Amino acid sequence: MLQSQPRGSKGHWLLAFGLAVVVNVSLAGLIYSLTVGSNKPPVQEPISIDFRQFTDSNVEEQEISPELEVIPEPKPQQEMVTLPQPVQPSFDVQNINLNSSITLPALSVPTFDVSPQLVDVTSHIQPQADVTPVAVATVEQAAIGEPEIGFAKVLRKTNPQYPYKAKRLKIEGYVLLHVLINDEGRSEEIKIIEESPRGYFAKVSRKSVRRWQFEKAPAGTEVWKKWRMVFELN
Repeated sequence: MLQSQPRGSKGHWLLAFGLAVVVNVSLAGLIYSLTVGSNKPPVQEPISIDFRQFTDSNVEEQEISPELEVIPEPKPQQEMVTLPQPVQPSFDVQNINLNSSITLPALSVPTFDVSPQLVDVTSHIQPQADVTPVAVATVEQAAIGEPEIGFAKVLRKTNPQYPYKAKRLKIEGYVLLHVLINDEGRSEEIKIIEESPRGYFAKVSRKSVRRWQFEKAPAGTEVWKKWRMVFELN
């Protein structure tokens, strides 16, 4: 009895030890799978796509054109308008006696003398005379204190032209010139002493005197001569 008891206890101890080892191993495996196994990246399987073109020779593309339905325009209905028949007026013409004599009063028509009367107007019309401007140059004596002039004789002279502006405005006037004559009989210096009205006759007078030719004087002799040019519209 005493020998059989230790054998039974030893068997129980071995069974308990094996169960403990199995439990520990299973726990260790579970912990490893939860910690280390979850960090591994998942394996992605390659995806392959196969494109295939299906053609059907019996299928033809058809163009679909919408059919438009043409709606005819309604024709305007012509209304039948009945025009009234023209009414012909009827006159009741009475018999008029055309042979009845009607006396008209005598009309007196006055007579007028329509013969034209001509008036002689030639006696009232006077012909207009042509206006010809004339410039006259007259010689005056020298002023007191000036030398006497005995050789300053004009041999050739030209009358000045009447200024256009004075002629258009019908202005008359005169210019008083003081001319210095040299020993060759030419005007060496011309001074305008007086002009009336001013600004019309001085320029043409000076231009005309420059062209005059005087009688020659002794050598080295110069004299002054005074001229008065008058501009008149005759």
